[in-house]
Amino acid sequence: MGTEGDVIGRRIGAIIIDIVLIAIVSSVISGILAQVRLAFLGSLFGLVIGFGYYIYLEGTYGQTVGKMALDIVVVTEDGDPIEYGPAAIRTVLRIVDALPAFYLIGIVAVLVTDRKQRLGDIVADTVVVRAGETGSMR
Repeated sequence: MGTEGDVIGRRIGAIIIDIVLIAIVSSVISGILAQVRLAFLGSLFGLVIGFGYYIYLEGTYGQTVGKMALDIVVVTEDGDPIEYGPAAIRTVLRIVDALPAFYLIGIVAVLVTDRKQRLGDIVADTVVVRAGETGSMR
């Protein structure tokens, strides 16, 4: 189908939406924990929320809230729905893709790869396409 290159702007928008949502939820939880003198757990919960958000939503639906809003979906390179394993791989490698700042490695990878994949996509054998355009991708 070759739609991977058509979603670069949508991917950036989805990342921004997702980061804002995670930051809001993490801030609320950190604030609550600070009130009960457990502020030291705030960072840990923020990390768990961030990882859990991506793994659960992409593993279950192939989309985060940001991807849903911008009508894109993560699928296998064959166009099938992804599962929790590839979702977890993509999520863990967000750490590398985000380096050194502002997802620079991920953006460069998307710009130079034929299927417009960031490092997490390459390792997990996934691509991001417009929703509804799944199916045989090879």
